[in-house]
Amino acid sequence: MTDNSGSGPEERQPSAKSRRINIGVTTAIAVILVALVITLIVLFFVVTPYVVSGESMMPTLQDGNHIMVRKVGFTIERGDIILFDRPNAEYPPVKRVIAVAGDTVRFNGETWVVNGEALEEDYVLQTVYESDYVSPFTCDSTEIYETITNGFTLGEGELFVLGDNRNNSYDSHNYGAILSDWVIGKVVNVY
Repeated sequence: MTDNSGSGPEERQPSAKSRRINIGVTTAIAVILVALVITLIVLFFVVTPYVVSGESMMPTLQDGNHIMVRKVGFTIERGDIILFDRPNAEYPPVKRVIAVAGDTVRFNGETWVVNGEALEEDYVLQTVYESDYVSPFTCDSTEIYETITNGFTLGEGELFVLGDNRNNSYDSHNYGAILSDWVIGKVVNVY
């Protein structure tokens, strides 16, 4: 006669408690992974963090400020702050939109005039422009200088952008209008 009591490996079924713990741990890991994937998708495709470099947007944005830029599902209007890819720029500039397609723009020597009305801008650092702010020496070309001082209408897909620190900003007053295709996104938060 053979006695099987204790001669072979015991087969034990996990208890109901340990099964619940395993399911709980697996569920928690799955939830964390899904949350991480969603966060990464949002950060890379919907909103992007960015660090402001330079003083051209003072006092609104300071050098080193962290901003969130919305990359999808936005419209651009006058007054919005945008991040864009300008050809030959060292890093993507952050500027304020002062005019959009169809708007007329002119600098009269003292203020910016959009659609026949002087801009009222409580966000600019200085309200007095340096004497050579718009001149053949500060604009990238004589053509840009003449266009800005004579006035022009923005074409389809064009934006005119300026830094809030007007006397210390390399922007549309130097290089002219930008293309809306260059826009990376709209600044939605500063943190």
